Amino acid sequence: MNMALIEKMKKIWGWTDEQINGLSSKHQRLIKKGDEFRKWRLVAEVLEAKNCIAGLKKGDKYIFHGSGFLLPEESTCPRICLWALTSFVPFSFMLYDRIGQGNDPSEFWIDRVRCLDVGVERGGYGEALFRLYSIKV
Repeated sequence: MNMALIEKMKKIWGWTDEQINGLSSKHQRLIKKGDEFRKWRLVAEVLEAKNCIAGLKKGDKYIFHGSGFLLPEESTCPRICLWALTSFVPFSFMLYDRIGQGNDPSEFWIDRVRCLDVGVERGGYGEALFRLYSIKV
């Protein structure tokens, strides 16, 4: 890896020379794709919401960076709901893996999930259904 990239890694992650020297070839390949991760967003769009205490409504969106972190400034959901976010983790890994492999990350075969709340009729409080997809920005 070139010195500019090494210095960038030190600045972003705070890694030491010893940690950088211990990176696997897989780590190095992913790090070199850093610019690609910045180009993609994972979107979790509300398709249905019923009795949702977070106030989610159809059309609201949680937006995540291609590297997996929530971008509240790009999201339209009124509150951050941990019970919803937990359901999105596998999709974040899929997007990250596809970008890292150089594959098209724009479509998921399975693209719908519910939040972890099962709804008041089943002993919970509310519920929401999401469609997940990725977009290039």
